[in-house]
Amino acid sequence: MKKWILVTVAVLSVICSAEVFAQKLTPRPPIYGIPAKTLPQGKWIFRGYWILPQYDKMYSAADKKMVDIPDNMEFQTSTAILKVRYGINSRLTAIMNFPYAHKKLETSAATKNGDGLGDVIGALLYKAYHQRQRHFLFSFLLFTKFPTGKASDLAATELPLGSGSFDIGAAFLPEKEFGKWDMRWSAFYIRRGKNKDDVNLGDVASFSWSTAYNFSRKFIAEGTLLYKSTAENSYHGSTINDSDNYLVQIIPGIQYRIQRTFLTQFVLPVTLKSKLPFSSSVETWVGLFYLF
Repeated sequence: MKKWILVTVAVLSVICSAEVFAQKLTPRPPIYGIPAKTLPQGKWIFRGYWILPQYDKMYSAADKKMVDIPDNMEFQTSTAILKVRYGINSRLTAIMNFPYAHKKLETSAATKNGDGLGDVIGALLYKAYHQRQRHFLFSFLLFTKFPTGKASDLAATELPLGSGSFDIGAAFLPEKEFGKWDMRWSAFYIRRGKNKDDVNLGDVASFSWSTAYNFSRKFIAEGTLLYKSTAENSYHGSTINDSDNYLVQIIPGIQYRIQRTFLTQFVLPVTLKSKLPFSSSVETWVGLFYLF
């Protein structure tokens, strides 16, 4: 009898330990942005996103403001992004993003299309500090973007799929948990290079603040406030006037945990203010998230 009691206790201990370990491996992933949390060594995350903007505004250089897209013009895009992460060790995670884009610009004069691979992103996430008792950590991100999307030698009927520039950047990512509440901040700076037309593209600065509430282990709601700006482009040292851009968005979203490491996400970004070639008042993002 004593032997069976010991065996039962041992089995329960293993089960409980496995459950605790599983919970540690189960992330509370953000709906928007990059988490400060790195992955355990040898673990993978595959995340798929489908981004569907509904463009209804465009920038008018003559009016110096955003205006409604005219009735004889239609601009459509849809982008599928595969995001892959791998835990090199407990402090360092490798990240790769592979976008595939479809674009269509239709006017009364012509129709242009673009289909194919966009600009691939590679990054390293380093966990610099982690205070477990206070549930606070911050990480640094080193960012590179490769000009894999077709951006030059375009036919008259083609649209570019990338910027044509090699970019580098860095980000600072603090994160804190308050029980069921999560708080995340991010500050990005991206140094952009020259494109194939020898235009020096303006640098990008981005700031976001996110808060999420974990109603349960299955259901999480989140909101993000995003500000992103791009400096003016230049050509051979001369600034190209009125080539700067900016975007202010509020990004609400929800996610549901189908299984322990399999989640689905739905996001509805709303543009508050923008200066962009084309802008969408409301977008739709649908995502799937899997860790193994």
